[in-house]
Amino acid sequence: MKQKNLFLGYCVIALILFSYGCTNEPDNVAISSDGVKISFDKQGKGKPTLVFIHGWSNNRSIWDAQISHFSEKYEVIAVDLAGFGESGNNRQMWTMASFGEDVATVINKLDLDQVVLVGFSMGAPVVIETAKRVPNRVAGLVLVDALQNIEMKYSPETISYMDSVYMDLVTSPTPEKLEGVFYKRNSDASFERILSMLKDAPRIGWKESLNEFFRWCNEDCIESLKKIQAPIISINSDQTPTNVEAFMKYIPSFKAKIIPDVGHVVFWDAPEEFNRLLEESIQEFINKSKLE
Repeated sequence: MKQKNLFLGYCVIALILFSYGCTNEPDNVAISSDGVKISFDKQGKGKPTLVFIHGWSNNRSIWDAQISHFSEKYEVIAVDLAGFGESGNNRQMWTMASFGEDVATVINKLDLDQVVLVGFSMGAPVVIETAKRVPNRVAGLVLVDALQNIEMKYSPETISYMDSVYMDLVTSPTPEKLEGVFYKRNSDASFERILSMLKDAPRIGWKESLNEFFRWCNEDCIESLKKIQAPIISINSDQTPTNVEAFMKYIPSFKAKIIPDVGHVVFWDAPEEFNRLLEESIQEFINKSKLE
């Protein structure tokens, strides 16, 4: 009888350990506040920690060259937002606030401090929403080719037109539609990278998040910026003029760094110049924090 009870005891312990192992999150996964799995990569060591956020319709692989470069000096995190890459898409509300919660969840899971948030395109409002949620952990924000004029409002007709254009781009991409706007250099390689990111993507929540981006720009952008405590720097292409004066009304220390003759994905067209400007921005954030 003692042996039978002992055997049963071992079975119970084994079952508990097995159950714990099955429910424990992998090191590269966080669960957002609405239950969505958020996947990310983590490489390198060193402060500050750089957290890279992709834009609409792409995923964390868009930053591969930057991850490789900056992980030699810093701890680097690249996140797949909900609905993109390897993250889950079981979400009801595809808002910029929800995406910001995705990133904040990763930051909190890893207990990161001295974070520099780098957001490309739609990733720019996402990192602004992230900084609102973890203000004491953020040293600075870098917005990449986004929010060039924060005072511009999108009409319903413009939003409807942009929705049709962008959804067409991701469902029927061609070099003619992408070259000259999204990229200007290394055309064949850039197009193949875009095809790779779009391949087999379920596109769940994409239309909703695209429309939410425009709504956020119209209704939430300025109020959200007013709540940001960390410095903000933009690295933009010269395709769309950056209204620095409008931005400085709400973030007086704001700076814009412009890379000429490149497309929307500035860090693909001019990776060395982009990396130089990002490193310069990181050092500015570090110096500012030392003075405070």
